[in-house]
Amino acid sequence: MKPGGRHQAGEIPGKRKAARGGKQPERIFQDSPDVILTVDRKRRILFMSRAMNGPSPAEMIGRDATVLVPALVRPWFRRAIRGAFASGDGSRFQYPTEDSVWWEIRLIPRPGRKRVEEALIIATEVTEARILQARTIRHARLATLGVLATSIAHEINNPNNAILFNASLLARSWQDAVPILDEYHRNNGEYALGGLPFVEARTALPALIEEIRLNTLRVKSIVDNLKHLARRDPESLNETFDLQEPLQAALMILNHKIRKYTDHCELLCVKGGVTVRGNSRQLEQVFINVILNALQSLPERSRRVRIRAGLENDAPEAEWVVVTVEDQGCGIAPEHLSRLTEPFFTTRGASGGTGLGLSISALIVRNHGGTIQFAANPDQGSTVAVRLPRQRAPGAVP
Repeated sequence: MKPGGRHQAGEIPGKRKAARGGKQPERIFQDSPDVILTVDRKRRILFMSRAMNGPSPAEMIGRDATVLVPALVRPWFRRAIRGAFASGDGSRFQYPTEDSVWWEIRLIPRPGRKRVEEALIIATEVTEARILQARTIRHARLATLGVLATSIAHEINNPNNAILFNASLLARSWQDAVPILDEYHRNNGEYALGGLPFVEARTALPALIEEIRLNTLRVKSIVDNLKHLARRDPESLNETFDLQEPLQAALMILNHKIRKYTDHCELLCVKGGVTVRGNSRQLEQVFINVILNALQSLPERSRRVRIRAGLENDAPEAEWVVVTVEDQGCGIAPEHLSRLTEPFFTTRGASGGTGLGLSISALIVRNHGGTIQFAANPDQGSTVAVRLPRQRAPGAVP
């Protein structure tokens, strides 16, 4: 081929057609899952095996090869082609399209007599490979997290249990001391206790002690749930309880967060309650995670969070219980919906999000034989639905 010459569409540069009865080289290239093309020093396409992004190979002959890649990738692509012709060295890179399809581009210079006159470009779709790679990385992270969770559980639980024990001892001591302090107050008038007037301290201190106790229980629950990322513990899923219990407990723990984010948070439960089987503390953590996410999505205090718990489709014979958490927040971007339960995926990294809350919640719900689903509209907030098998009371009519 003369320098700067142009191949016809479908012609294989530097090759003649195969002998009679053999398969033509152009057919071999067309059957390849890769897109194969050659370009000259001006990036003009000389040959293209098959379409890559719409136009046919015949339409692409003579056009600039950079039109095949997204606009943001083109400057890098131009530099890579220029470097291949200048140095004679090959290169490769990967990039995603707007519809999340990943391509790998390999540049292979084809030296002429005095300099490189053509470059072979092989474009391979690697979306599946990228997904498998990401899954491998996530699994490795989960394995690492499982080892860390197991190793730190002992270190955290020991001081946490000491705090819980001391809080209980302090609560009993306070109860014994209150009659003595009351009598001293009656005989001597107002005095300070811990820097507070006794009348105020008498109400505040029991509440503070109870808050210490509840938060130590929450720490224990978080550590236990972290360990669920590494292993399943079916023996702990044998309680039978009304679903209102973990919901009420979650709202109590989140009370200060509710006051911070909204004036409108309500819990609506079916009359008579609904019974499930599993681990109440684990489901409490699920509801804490989901409700907290809903609260944090609210742009102003006038927006609402509504929690509903009842039988599926409100049918008395339903086999499933459904808890929905609806918010009037900023919604969820469509591209994030499928990733919400991925470990370490978070849109709140700047504010301290770890990306573990919903992944732990999804795992707990699956271990209970249920499902967790997300629906969103950026203009109308989002809805999370937790679906769990119903546990009928002994002797109940099916």
